[in-house]
Amino acid sequence: MTRLIIITAVYTLPNISYACATCYGASDAPATIGMNWAIMTLLGVTGTMLGSVATVMIRLKNRAKKFRTRSKDI
Repeated sequence: MTRLIIITAVYTLPNISYACATCYGASDAPATIGMNWAIMTLLGVTGTMLGSVATVMIRLKNRAKKFRTRSKDI
């Protein structure tokens, strides 16, 4: 029911469905530049964390493989 009310409000009151000033405004506005830097920072942090986790997993896999071959030799 809440979803229906929200959808009805968006279609009957188009002023609330306009894009915000950052998305719709001038591309050289300070708010837009700040938002772009925020997006790039979040993408950089996310990419770094995912890359770190992948690196750790690959190193653990390689160490396990090396340990298995050493234990077979003994």
